[in-house]
Amino acid sequence: MNAALSVQTAMRALLLADAPLLALLGGGHVFDEVPRGAKPPLVEFTAIETRDWSVMDQKAHEHMLQLAVATAERSRAAAQAICERIETVLDNAALTLEGHRLVNLRLVFWSVARSRDQSFGATLRFRAATEPDI
Repeated sequence: MNAALSVQTAMRALLLADAPLLALLGGGHVFDEVPRGAKPPLVEFTAIETRDWSVMDQKAHEHMLQLAVATAERSRAAAQAICERIETVLDNAALTLEGHRLVNLRLVFWSVARSRDQSFGATLRFRAATEPDI
């Protein structure tokens, strides 16, 4: 499996296993692609950027994974609570990857902002470093 996809799959599984996050979302609303008709609150993986991070004779990659949080709230509180929980679950998590080894997973930033419909959402970006599982 591709390293970036393996990281995303493991991150999503960990988020879906977290009862406090599921309570904030009102269920298992963590998606790679949001299904038609899905209502917020929800979390979606929106982008993955992969860069070579190899050194000498050791192949490695750096992945920037972006998540979007959508709420129907006209207050920042729900979006911030969801971001805080995602950070708690994923920051420095020891993920088991298929075909790769996770060196580390760190939150780079999160930002909460008002959407066009006046509800609040958020963007989170994580950095994952991986090496082939030899």
